Amino acid sequence: MNPREFEKEYNRLLLPLGMYALRMVMNVSDAEDIVQNVFVNVWNHIQEDYEPDNLKSYLYRAVRNAALKYVAKESKESLTDINEAAEVTEEAVDTSERDARLWQAVNELPPKCREVFLMCKRDNYSYKEIAEALGISIKTVENHLTKAMKSLRKAYGIKDQSITIPIFFLPLV
Repeated sequence: MNPREFEKEYNRLLLPLGMYALRMVMNVSDAEDIVQNVFVNVWNHIQEDYEPDNLKSYLYRAVRNAALKYVAKESKESLTDINEAAEVTEEAVDTSERDARLWQAVNELPPKCREVFLMCKRDNYSYKEIAEALGISIKTVENHLTKAMKSLRKAYGIKDQSITIPIFFLPLV
C-alpha cells in the first residue's frame, strides 16, 4: 500500500474509528490518541512489508484491542473480564460509521446553526435558554433547528419530513 492509498483510508476511517473507540473509553482525547497510535503502528507494519488482507477489519480490531487495554489499565480490571463484553461486531462497526456520518453532517452545518443545534440536542438547553445565551429570538432558534434537521435528513437521504433522526445516540464531544 502506498502512502496516498493509506492516507485515503486514514481520511475515510478516522472518524468512524474514533467514534468506535469513544464508545469504549468515554473520553474524546483518549479515543483520538488510541486511534492515532493505531494508525501509526499499522503504517509502520505496512512499511515492514506486512499488509493486512482487510485493512478496515484490521484497524477496527486494533482499535478495539488498544481501547480495551486502556480501559483495563484505567479501571484496574482484568483484560479478560473486559474483553468478553467488547467483541467487534458488524453492529458496532455500523454504529460507529452512522455516528461518524452524523457528526460529519453536524460539522458541515453553518456555524450559528451548528451552535444552536448542539446546545439543544447535546446540551439539552431549552429554546428560551439558547435564545438568551446567544442574544437571538426564540423564532430564530426554531429556524436554525429546522434548517439543521433538514440538512441532517438530507445527509441521511431521508425525504419524509415526519421521520426523525435518532440524535439520542450522539456521544458528548
